Amino acid sequence: MRVLPKANPLYEKISANKIVIPDVLKKLGNGGFTGYIHYSAPEFEFYGIFAKGKLLSAVSNHDGLDKTGFEALVLLFDKVVSGGGEIDVYRMTPDLTVCAHALALGIRLIDGEEVRQVDIKGILARLKGQGTNGVVRFYTPERSAMIFYKDGQPIGFYYDGAGSIDSSSDESRKIAALPGARVEICSTKALEELMQYDLLQMVNLQKLWETAKSRNTPQRPKEAAAPPPSFSTISEQNLLELVDDISEVAAAYLSREGRVLVEKRIKELGGPSQLLDDAKRTLFLAQIEADAVASDAHARIDEMMDLMKSEIVGRLAV
Repeated sequence: MRVLPKANPLYEKISANKIVIPDVLKKLGNGGFTGYIHYSAPEFEFYGIFAKGKLLSAVSNHDGLDKTGFEALVLLFDKVVSGGGEIDVYRMTPDLTVCAHALALGIRLIDGEEVRQVDIKGILARLKGQGTNGVVRFYTPERSAMIFYKDGQPIGFYYDGAGSIDSSSDESRKIAALPGARVEICSTKALEELMQYDLLQMVNLQKLWETAKSRNTPQRPKEAAAPPPSFSTISEQNLLELVDDISEVAAAYLSREGRVLVEKRIKELGGPSQLLDDAKRTLFLAQIEADAVASDAHARIDEMMDLMKSEIVGRLAV
């Protein structure tokens, strides 16, 4: 997981048990916040990067595995509900937010090569010539330093333990010169392009939160005489909510086209009530998967289908 600069804190080490995380995300959005929110728990981290109130990206890491976007938010809510953890919020300028995005989700131009084996001067000249937005990070197991770039020009420096963004490259040079020091360089798009995406407008945070609470609430033991739940007793309202949940998932991965595909297939199926039939439900999921591949073969279709199946099982088991 990437480590972002911890400068200009708004909140630090706030117990996640004391807040409602969807409300925090909404307030940051409505308040035009620029910077990032960080959540940490054992074996889990989450970063949400904002610019002018828009959630540009969300990335989580659990046991070394990264997830992004919609799925990162799902994992965040599950973890907060089940494990507590701590929240930090750091302000940034819009230009530094772009650099934070590069650290979290940017393209790796160089990924951990030894400094002594790299033509640093030549690479920095190339970054300038290409007008790169991103970060150059020098590091050892004990130390780390970052140089932030906008349009190929350095706009600030940060090293581990610093309380602010520095204007001097001295510490970066020292760390780059340490024995065994390595370098990574990451880049991303300009702010104007990144701000065309707002995850807060693509997902229903309250629904995700309620679903996470439902998934992580211990079920009371059933009485011995009580019959098992029957799909045939599911209310029409629950079925409509299920379709809406599935549509939310599809839209998160395929944009508006995802919602259209779900509505089309539900209509062809004969309505939401047909999801109660095992065979028809299996057919519906197979059709959606095929439609998704045809719509965007590069989308994370497997993740999308897993989340849909989870929503269906959770809703129909209520």
